[in-house]
Amino acid sequence: MAGEDVGAPPDHLWVHQEGIYRDEHQRTWVAVLEEETSFLRARVQQVQVPLGDAARPSHLLTSQLPLMWQLYPEERYMDNNSRLWQIQHHLMVHMLLNNFSLYWDPYNRVRGVQELLLKLLPDD
Repeated sequence: MAGEDVGAPPDHLWVHQEGIYRDEHQRTWVAVLEEETSFLRARVQQVQVPLGDAARPSHLLTSQLPLMWQLYPEERYMDNNSRLWQIQHHLMVHMLLNNFSLYWDPYNRVRGVQELLLKLLPDD
């Protein structure tokens, strides 16, 4: 995994609200699904976001994102539906911040966030 050392990926990610997950250290992660013609990917970034009350799984919108991911051997995650997701990368991404950014910074500094790119593996 090139670039800065980001350490180990989170052991668990549990859904808190639609598209927002919490890890075992109570850090928040924002997940966005990327649909390709033949596969699904999830781009998951460790971003501090204000949290409201946790949503009940039955109240979440129908989504192809899982309710939970658990780190699994061979750089994979297994979700709550027993589907495997390959870690395509786990790295620090840098972005220039401005007043319109989700990561608001009054000094327009460059800040890094951890990013996981996960690809849903086909069923065997």
